[in-house]
Amino acid sequence: MKDGKAWGKMWEDGNATCYGWVDAEVAPIHNPEFCTKPTDVTYKDSPYTKELLTAKLVSVERQTVVIIKD
Repeated sequence: MKDGKAWGKMWEDGNATCYGWVDAEVAPIHNPEFCTKPTDVTYKDSPYTKELLTAKLVSVERQTVVIIKD
């Protein structure tokens, strides 16, 4: 997380994918067993590494609420 945003896919057009800071509701949740530092969400020597070093890992829980109205 950084400034209230989470790291995730900003857009994808079939040829390219752009990652950046997105609303937490749409960001992926990574397995803490394999994601122990912010740069674990990308690959080695990624152009995003420098930006991810400014982030902080947080624990999250995603909940879904279903309200059935008769």
